[in-house]
Amino acid sequence: MTGLPNESNLYFTSDLGIAVYLFTIGHKLVKTTLKGHNRLIFYFHKEQDTEAQVNKYLNGSGKAPARRLFENYRGLRALAFEQTNNLK
Repeated sequence: MTGLPNESNLYFTSDLGIAVYLFTIGHKLVKTTLKGHNRLIFYFHKEQDTEAQVNKYLNGSGKAPARRLFENYRGLRALAFEQTNNLK
């Protein structure tokens, strides 16, 4: 794909919770790729605080608006199901 930042400028995860949290707090989702036939990788533009935000999410101190968090969860989960052909 053209126009994408270098891979070193990207943070990637297959963890839907981390992806939803980063998306909800404003990190830009750049692309997704399929690894294997049922695992979706989410790529985000890496910000200065990306690693710190992921750590906050993992230790339970991250904060995000609940409504947006649930809306984004539904959206990214649907995207993952669609791209892995696991439509439920």
